[in-house]
Amino acid sequence: MRELVILRDGHCVFPWCHHDARTADLDHIEPYIPMDEGGPPGQTRPENLAPLCRRHHRAKTSRRWRYRRRPDSTYQWHGPHGRSYLVTPHGTIQITSN
Repeated sequence: MRELVILRDGHCVFPWCHHDARTADLDHIEPYIPMDEGGPPGQTRPENLAPLCRRHHRAKTSRRWRYRRRPDSTYQWHGPHGRSYLVTPHGTIQITSN
């Protein structure tokens, strides 16, 4: 599963980051809830995983940033200052601003 996500994305999927996915953390896009705490089965699957370098994984985990994987396999990020970004295979696009 890790190899599939690495090959699919190639790099950290945070806006403008090009850190190699091979050395990145795999992040659960929808937060993982342990099974013994009521979490559903199947949370760890390629569609719910994305490579984030350690710095950006910490930014996401601290809840300053949030994101989702869209049906077209791009990533939509929302930052702490109200800005949103779209990360595509061709780069990052700012899609809204204050």
